[in-house]
Amino acid sequence: MPRRNEHFEFDWIQLNGEGTTPVYQQLENQLRQAIVGQMLKPEDRVPSSRNLASAIGVSRNTVLSAYEQLISEGYLESVRGSGTRVAKIPPQAFDFNSAHTATTPTKQSSARLSTLGQQLAQEAQWLPPVSKRPKAFTPHLPATDEFPTALWNRFSVEQSRWSDKHLRLGDPQGYYPLRESIAQYMAVSRGLSCEPEQVVMTSGSQQAFTMIAQLLLNPGDTVWVEEPGNSPANRLLDIAGAKVVPVPLDSEGIDVSRVPDRAAKPKLISVTPGGQWPMGMTMSLTRRLELIALAQRHQSWIIEDDYNGEFRYTGRPHPSLSSLDSSGQTIYMGTFSKLLFPSIRLGFLIVPKSLVPVFAYARFLQDRGSPPLVQMVLHRFIETGNFVKHIRRMRTLYAERQTVLYESLQKHLAGLVEVQQPESGMHLTAQGVTREAEVKLINAAVREKVEFHPVSLYSRTGSTTGMILGFAAYDRKSIQNAVRRWAKALKD
Repeated sequence: MPRRNEHFEFDWIQLNGEGTTPVYQQLENQLRQAIVGQMLKPEDRVPSSRNLASAIGVSRNTVLSAYEQLISEGYLESVRGSGTRVAKIPPQAFDFNSAHTATTPTKQSSARLSTLGQQLAQEAQWLPPVSKRPKAFTPHLPATDEFPTALWNRFSVEQSRWSDKHLRLGDPQGYYPLRESIAQYMAVSRGLSCEPEQVVMTSGSQQAFTMIAQLLLNPGDTVWVEEPGNSPANRLLDIAGAKVVPVPLDSEGIDVSRVPDRAAKPKLISVTPGGQWPMGMTMSLTRRLELIALAQRHQSWIIEDDYNGEFRYTGRPHPSLSSLDSSGQTIYMGTFSKLLFPSIRLGFLIVPKSLVPVFAYARFLQDRGSPPLVQMVLHRFIETGNFVKHIRRMRTLYAERQTVLYESLQKHLAGLVEVQQPESGMHLTAQGVTREAEVKLINAAVREKVEFHPVSLYSRTGSTTGMILGFAAYDRKSIQNAVRRWAKALKD
């Protein structure tokens, strides 16, 4: 192509007046491609709108529209007295048709990962799929269709109108009135006396575990975890370089008498006493006191992950493990993702006063804190009494759904499955009466698209079998139909 002020050739511009794309867009697309493809080079002068219109047989307005668009995108520059030219540094075309696919081989990219990174790449297949509507019996999910959405939306509108606080960066430790409400609620519901200053808001349990691992552990420190247990959280401990020791369970929870002899004293012990994940037992009071005494002897931290302790169906929820610990060795972890709805992405830690400044600063460094508006709305939801009302209603609903699932399994899969009905939680764990029966159950569930999580997914030793069946998000009819389809698939 001739440069700058030389004669401009137009034969490569081909316009279709009968096409679906307007002529001015065809012209700007072809000029853009000519610049990207170096047919028109930086600082080349393009014809005046009048001359180009005459040469290619279109109106001048068509050319002006194309030029104006390309000028706004930075491909052309209009300089008074010098006409219109290609920009000195044209932008890359934002055109998917001209985008080039990266050619770096996958194996080469994977080889550049750390050892742990390569392990995580293999595990990425377990990344939960995005689903528009969950299917029975996918675990972890609350009954979002029972959430008072209209009320939540009204509070959202109110808070955004009444104040501009939600437009500012808030306290990285969390919205203070919300922390006050949480402290008051914990005193009533868990017997845990704390001050608002001890509450640190998080974006959920995973961020809480990340902060704990970063602030309390050095590489090589020993951590005792439940086996099977919270594998995503345990993976974060791996990433921190901790030496993770799986500790077997019994009917009362983690059984520290069965810790391997070679295991070092723990710097941290991670437990789910309110309803063990995934086996479901509630930690006894005796076991809780034993655990606290052990932590005091070894100067170990205890992480109390109370992910669904509100949903206890026999009597009142147990006092928290933290409420029994007078030595300040226990850090309480709560989440609203299961109490309310998953996308709220709000949780909290209750930490000893001495740790508050470092946890608040760590939150500041990570992401400056959670969005103020959602915290303000949650505070309004709690202070009006609607949070307690919702929890009570869900506790009744989930108890009914747990019973429906338990009875359906006993009725339709009798002789093949063993299942307990725990006193709390949002799932049941079913196991085949024999290894052969469990294989048949799993194969039939997969064929019939009955969703579940294998217990082995949460085991570090791979020695625990079973299927985790969530029930909280599914109504009576959905639960019964899924079990019947599952049973029918076993007979086909």
